[in-house]
Amino acid sequence: MKKLRLYALLLSLLILCACSTGNAPAPTAAPSAEASESAPAQTWPLTVTDDMGRTVTLEGPPQHTAVLAASFAETWLLAGGAVSATVHDAWEDYDLHLGAEVRDLGTSKDLSMELLFDSEADLVIASSNTKAHVELKDTLEQAKLPVLYFDVNGFEDYLRMLQVCCEITGRTDLYDQNGLEVQKQVAAAVAAGEEAKKAKGAPRVLFIRAAASGIHAKGSAGTVLGMMLADLGCVNIADGSELLEDLSIERIIEADPDRIFIVQQGNDTAGMEKTLNEALTGNPAWAGLTAVKEGRVHHMDRSLYHFKPNNRWGTAYAQLEAILYDRDA
Repeated sequence: MKKLRLYALLLSLLILCACSTGNAPAPTAAPSAEASESAPAQTWPLTVTDDMGRTVTLEGPPQHTAVLAASFAETWLLAGGAVSATVHDAWEDYDLHLGAEVRDLGTSKDLSMELLFDSEADLVIASSNTKAHVELKDTLEQAKLPVLYFDVNGFEDYLRMLQVCCEITGRTDLYDQNGLEVQKQVAAAVAAGEEAKKAKGAPRVLFIRAAASGIHAKGSAGTVLGMMLADLGCVNIADGSELLEDLSIERIIEADPDRIFIVQQGNDTAGMEKTLNEALTGNPAWAGLTAVKEGRVHHMDRSLYHFKPNNRWGTAYAQLEAILYDRDA
């Protein structure tokens, strides 16, 4: 699977023939009037396929879209859509600057169905990876409310979702801007990483997700940073090892990774630092690790490496490649 993702990214570089590395523009809460007027006319009804393989027919352009995951709310905005209701993390974690009229549905796993229906939603966008969302499918379908499910972990997943969303909004220009242009940046970073790996060898890395409640080693699959490290040619020492089950200083010393990446989960920074210190960094043996002695312990920006970076995937890949292979981004 790692090789398939890597080949797809490298192939996109050859096809697109560009290596831009500029930052992608941030989304706004809704498309401007000028941008909306520039959208091509869409043909209705429109049938699209979601990531659960369901075909969903929309009779007309959505007027009130409820989005049940914060990263998906941003993707919908990047596609030129407008959000009428979403989860609290859209404000807290993604800082989407949504208007006062947008309903706060609570948390992604504890949604207010009353507020959802009060929002007069005519389209719901949900995650097929969230059990609470999938359990709503029958209820929403019985209410004749179209619902689209997406499964987004890595960049290619984001690109696929964006394409469907832009198909609905008719904004192919935004798919080019927030999808294909970002794809060029990702592919360029992966290609640079491949060349650097040939010259310097594959970095051996440890990825730690840290929270006030505990710390865990993460492998290459299923996390933003884990998948990116794999795409950039790293050997993740937690893959297929007991580190995934038992993250101890003894096991880290035994593996002695070249670099250690730490990503915070949750908002309790002080609590996270206390837990990390008690479990690992406060142990005198920590200072003897190669990564610590050489200044290669990296506390990563969680907006890029924990949350889905969406139109900033290119920035995230470029910055990570620069860290891994000791060059300026």
